[in-house]
Amino acid sequence: MQVNSCRSAVLEAVEALPALERETLALVFYRGMSCDEVAATMKTTVDVVRDRLHEGSRTLLAGVGGGL
Repeated sequence: MQVNSCRSAVLEAVEALPALERETLALVFYRGMSCDEVAATMKTTVDVVRDRLHEGSRTLLAGVGGGL
């Protein structure tokens, strides 16, 4: 897979995530926030943040993991 098509596939998969999973992944992986910080920012529990990270990551891997 070429770099541009790989990048496009990842971006499309991220955009297809539910908004809360997408936001959670962005805060952890792009902003470098801890689960505690994300929970406080999003006014939720750490367990919910972890669930969203797990589901979002699983969905991304299922969507583009085979092609990477």
